Amino acid sequence: MTPSWLETHASYIDSSRTSTADQITFNAVSLRDVALLKVPMIPAGVLGLSTPLTVEITVANDVSIGKTIDSDVRYGVSDGGKFVGFQAPDKANYPSSSPCYGAEGTSGTTLTGIRLISHSSPRPSDSFYPGQFVFTLKLDERWGSCYTAHDGGFVKTAGYSSQLMLNKGLTLEVYKEDPGDKVGIKYIKVTIISDD
Repeated sequence: MTPSWLETHASYIDSSRTSTADQITFNAVSLRDVALLKVPMIPAGVLGLSTPLTVEITVANDVSIGKTIDSDVRYGVSDGGKFVGFQAPDKANYPSSSPCYGAEGTSGTTLTGIRLISHSSPRPSDSFYPGQFVFTLKLDERWGSCYTAHDGGFVKTAGYSSQLMLNKGLTLEVYKEDPGDKVGIKYIKVTIISDD
């Protein structure tokens, strides 16, 4: 999903953005935990309630933003009510948190009822902002993992309390944390695998 693809196909996309061929940038807004974009992936009624399903989301964020500006972004999926995914904070957070960690909450124009999952550890010894993140969500088993290039390959897992109702459909959702966060997205790639 390139910036122009997102501009054309997202069912919701925040108006604070600017776009080029290479990047879509979301600027400061007045709200916390605001939705940046939503992309419908599977319509309601296609999947069974507990279909074995794995979703892999690969994203590339603007490194110049992530290493110098407040930029805490959450990527994940929703059934229209519940959201599960991961938060990728900016480099300034690395002294006190992992470069990625689980997040869940209630989907909407803002993400509410947020639960961050073991965000403070482990922490890699490398402290650079990697730009690229890979998030894997095993939706029927309520767990996921995130991967970055730190320490030759950093992996963190998360167990979710929320169970998505897959028969209600599946939507890619992206949120930012603070009103002042700036987020630069170069691309998003989503792979959905039925495990049965």
